[in-house]
Amino acid sequence: MSAMSGKPLVFLSSLLGLLGLFSLHGAEARVRLCNETSHVLQVAAAYQQGVASKTEGWISVLPGACENGLEDLPDNAQVFTYAKSDAAHAGEGLVFDGSERFCVGADSAKFTVEGRRDCRRRGYVEADFTAVASSSGRQTVTFTEKSDYGRRRALMAGIQRLLSDLQYDIGAIDGFGGARTRDAAAAYKLRYGIRNDPKGRDLLTKLAQTARDEASQRGLTLCNKTDHLVWAATGMLKADVFETRGWTRVPAKSCAQVFNQTLDDRFYFYYAEAMDEKGKSIVEAGRRKIWSGEQRLCTKPTRFVIRGNENCSQRGFDRHGFVEIDTGTARRWKVNLD
Repeated sequence: MSAMSGKPLVFLSSLLGLLGLFSLHGAEARVRLCNETSHVLQVAAAYQQGVASKTEGWISVLPGACENGLEDLPDNAQVFTYAKSDAAHAGEGLVFDGSERFCVGADSAKFTVEGRRDCRRRGYVEADFTAVASSSGRQTVTFTEKSDYGRRRALMAGIQRLLSDLQYDIGAIDGFGGARTRDAAAAYKLRYGIRNDPKGRDLLTKLAQTARDEASQRGLTLCNKTDHLVWAATGMLKADVFETRGWTRVPAKSCAQVFNQTLDDRFYFYYAEAMDEKGKSIVEAGRRKIWSGEQRLCTKPTRFVIRGNENCSQRGFDRHGFVEIDTGTARRWKVNLD
């Protein structure tokens, strides 16, 4: 796959209707990651110092909370971050990215990667990180969205969003938490047998775990039946416009959820390719081992969300043929890659 040019941070902010703002303060040589959104975030942090670089993740940051990253940050190193919504949340979620490529590990699993080259050969995927303005002391990166909840309201907004992800009607996600939110929280505790009446951050933690468990029962799952590592991209139609996402790492003899919400539409699309341990395409009987179809959609080498399937190369993207899936009226679907 060829290299991509452009400004994906601007594109994603426009696409999702979100604004990722990064603010800095000073104190000591480490990075503080603060979440003022209504989503649980999975964050990766990286640094570059001369030719040396390191990436660490995934760091789970609850709404209204802060977590440490890059505890061994060298002096005068440049810091970068990448963040996305936790799998507990249904739908598109949030993405905070930029244009600097570093390696990241499988979703939700802890990882530390030395160096930023040959990601696929080493079993990782590339992601586009954003640079954090330099500071000689502690660097605090604050992730926000358009609603601008602030630290205190973000916690309540997070509770509301997770209740909504679990199909409770809480009205608007506003971070204030009125009667409908309290009623929904009470119903949740009763339904799932939650004891000790947790509130605040304890309730948020319980909700996040429940929502993650429920997420596994919806959406589109790809199961890799081969002996090789597979990388997959997916597509869907939204308001008659194609949207593609990737890449998902699907290890040999395992499954991965590639679309995390109830399948409300009928048609979905996927493309996948098998790789060896050196990041080279698997060739069987003289042909690359790929799963492709006739629907041509845009992709790029790093993690991506791309809206539209027109003028892929002119926009700096690659183009692959995707397989079409007709899910009928199903709300959950599994594809076996043999």
